[in-house]
Amino acid sequence: MPRLGSTLSNCYTPTPIQSPNNSTNNNSQTIPIINPNSRSSGDDIPKTKTSNTRNSKSLRRLLIDRSILTSSSGSSLIELGHTKVICTVHGPRPAATSSLAGGGNLEFHSGGVLNCEVRYAPNFGIRPESKVLHTPTNLDGYGGGGNGGGGGEEVELSSRLHDAIVPSIPLDLLRKNVVDVFVMVLQNDGGVLGAAVMAASLALADSGVELYDLVSACSVAVVPRHLTTVGDGDGDAWVNGDAASSSSSSYCLLTDPSEEELLAADGVVTLAMMPNWKEVTFWDQTGRLPVTTASDAADLCRNGCAMMQKFMRQSLVG
Repeated sequence: MPRLGSTLSNCYTPTPIQSPNNSTNNNSQTIPIINPNSRSSGDDIPKTKTSNTRNSKSLRRLLIDRSILTSSSGSSLIELGHTKVICTVHGPRPAATSSLAGGGNLEFHSGGVLNCEVRYAPNFGIRPESKVLHTPTNLDGYGGGGNGGGGGEEVELSSRLHDAIVPSIPLDLLRKNVVDVFVMVLQNDGGVLGAAVMAASLALADSGVELYDLVSACSVAVVPRHLTTVGDGDGDAWVNGDAASSSSSSYCLLTDPSEEELLAADGVVTLAMMPNWKEVTFWDQTGRLPVTTASDAADLCRNGCAMMQKFMRQSLVG
């Protein structure tokens, strides 16, 4: 059962209606015009006029909680804006022979084994645009996905989560033991991999599994300049990179992007790292980007990871 006081904020958030002023790409897919200096922070609580907005380098509202489920060794809840994931950890437990065989392989593993599984909650919190993009289709054009985010995407997310988390665990100390990590995506509004990585790392620490360091993750979307607009009086400060470089000034880098911003991006850079060790555990880049732009995006990801880990540590200490 959930711990008292652990709640989901803005749990059922309706998908925003696209503005008629949006631009359209060659595939007739509606792409929004983004103001990098007035982005949604994911906080729908009205306070002041500018409380719900952020600039291009700011993160979304972050909510972290742990030990929310008593039926698991460790658990955590991560909310990045409207992206919400719950993670549970079971183990370490003695492994059966089939578990140590590496999925049917005859190779013997004397150390520990980490199993990661990511699942989408059925019919919940997925934008129709994203569902169409990630749903596999057959040759006849009919979709082959399920009610959730798609079996193929879940398998890919599980593999990426494993690759990002396993370097932080000294598996040689967990001899012939298995640690199971289960992540449930309740709502996806961009950055689901980063939220899953942080939730898994926090849940592992909550369960008492020894870690080299907490793993934090952050993404940066590279949006073409013609799909963005600038507020009055903001000038060109929103353009990241070298202003003298035509390749850098053609793009806008948006830290911790929402799903709407991801749909408009030409590329996305995702980084997972152990900030205290200054070691990158996972690097993923989609899209063809100039070298200077990709480097600037990686620098923003590192800054975002360092900031995320501070909040993760506060959650463990508190």
